[in-house]
Amino acid sequence: MSAHVYIQYADVPDLLIASSRQRIDDNGSVKLISLDGCPLVGQIDELSNGRLQVEFPWPRAVELRGALSNWLTYHGINFTVVM
Repeated sequence: MSAHVYIQYADVPDLLIASSRQRIDDNGSVKLISLDGCPLVGQIDELSNGRLQVEFPWPRAVELRGALSNWLTYHGINFTVVM
């Protein structure tokens, strides 16, 4: 089973957005975002209502999963895990 974490792009603090690195993947179809201190790279998706969300894989490794949830909590970013 795989799980994913979803956050709203608008919930990411402006300073993190300003220092982020965004790029299109090698296939040219997916926009990726790296945020300072975040242990994973996220995928930016546009929802049907025009809002942007960022999707991260929810790691199976406890240490990496803890690092991601701690990073999100530290920055006050609400997140949803979907299994």
